[in-house]
Amino acid sequence: MARALARLALLSGLGLALLSGACGPNERTVLVYPAETDAARAVLEVDFMRPITITEMAILRPDELAVVATDVERRQLYVGSRDGTLLALDVDDGALQWERDFGGPIASEPVLVDGEPVLLVGSDNGALTALDLDTHEPRWTYETQGTLRGRPLIAENVVYFANSRDQVFALDVRTGAWRWQYEQPFQSDFTIHGRAGLTYVADGDPSVPEGGVILTGFGNGRVVAIGAASGEALWQANVAPPEGGAFIDADSTPLVDVVHGEVVVSGQATGVYGLSLADGAERWHRPMRGAGTVVDAGDGGLIVASSLEGIFAIERGGRLRWRKQQDPGVLSTPVVVGATVLVSHSERGLLAFDRVSGELLAALDVGSGISGQPAYDPHFGRAYAISNRGYLIAFRVDRAAPEDEALPGTPGADL
Repeated sequence: MARALARLALLSGLGLALLSGACGPNERTVLVYPAETDAARAVLEVDFMRPITITEMAILRPDELAVVATDVERRQLYVGSRDGTLLALDVDDGALQWERDFGGPIASEPVLVDGEPVLLVGSDNGALTALDLDTHEPRWTYETQGTLRGRPLIAENVVYFANSRDQVFALDVRTGAWRWQYEQPFQSDFTIHGRAGLTYVADGDPSVPEGGVILTGFGNGRVVAIGAASGEALWQANVAPPEGGAFIDADSTPLVDVVHGEVVVSGQATGVYGLSLADGAERWHRPMRGAGTVVDAGDGGLIVASSLEGIFAIERGGRLRWRKQQDPGVLSTPVVVGATVLVSHSERGLLAFDRVSGELLAALDVGSGISGQPAYDPHFGRAYAISNRGYLIAFRVDRAAPEDEALPGTPGADL
């Protein structure tokens, strides 16, 4: 009860103070635009800001990694925090609707189960919980030995998820009953924080076996195709350097191009790869240090961020469109919204780039950086990010994708 009252005070007081500027220098929010143009003012427009965690937690744990999920039917937002609480907020203004203590930090993205009033939530204590949204009580909980920071994946009434110990699980989404488990040897050398997400490919394609396939990467640099029904490895590809070593993770969530039968992944030490969906054979390779998850640019190209080498737009095949080097800090997986690319920066906050040219359009400076990945909700046309001081920022990206804008034919500046 005390925590709920404290949070209500935060939501009603500190949020307003932050927006009005009545706060200290480390809790500022300033939109910064290139001085030579007013066009960027249409890119980011903040709707509201709300604290989602106790302020003192920002001192003990400086990174907030949770991702916002939207419930269109109930008009609510679901977001966890490092103090172990899941919040349900009003989609219009962020007002607190209810909360649930999970007993451990939540640094994942909750997922709604289609057709059921159920929300799947993973936490750092290693448990995946199916939370009933009517009663706010668990329907079932499955415990593992590693932290859960990825997004659960649901397909054909099965939920698939992975933990920090490189174990992949398949459960019945209705009951939590175990279906299968797959794992690679746990990497004992130094690895990069986080792990690859999961991608499901249905069996409509000739190269995909009956029951579909789950694709993911592991800390030892392996990318594996797992039979969704059997839990058995169908093929493995190695994107680690031949000599091995530390920081050889394959931490990117696989991006699948079914039309071309291709899987795009990245190795932390080696770069971006295009692999055959049928057998994992290498088709192309773009060298890059520290590459994260590769996303579809929406125009036939790819966007990827590297905390070491900046933000890249490349062709499928590896040819460079543009690159923008960034200040030191951790960059999130990019989010493409029309003609705008959103990337969070652990020191600078939220950055918005032009998808075609790579031009910096705007920066949202929250005074503490943003380490977690932004989320975009196409239904309400709004994006969300969480500052490292525990503030949820709801904003709009008002910039439509160009219809006839020509793509650059040669690599851009800042190489």
